[in-house]
Amino acid sequence: MKSSLAKIKKMNNLITKRVIELQDKGYLYDFMSFGKHKILCLQDSVCFHAPDVSIKLVDQVYDQLTKGYKYIHIVETATGHKGLLMEDGIHLN
Repeated sequence: MKSSLAKIKKMNNLITKRVIELQDKGYLYDFMSFGKHKILCLQDSVCFHAPDVSIKLVDQVYDQLTKGYKYIHIVETATGHKGLLMEDGIHLN
């Protein structure tokens, strides 16, 4: 069991590395899609509506856990929140 956990950690190293790179650039918040036109900040539970948010796709990384691709987006809000949105598909706003 221990060796399989080590393999999973090593396999998803690309996702972790990319997230850390973006955090180092100031994208510190985590976001989640909430309905068709809302984005929720997970740290402070603030909900943003589509006109107040800029979302840009920055990377596509294969996730060994789900055996699918994760799409990493950067999010910038009108209030200055900067963070990441990771989804199974490309988010269009």
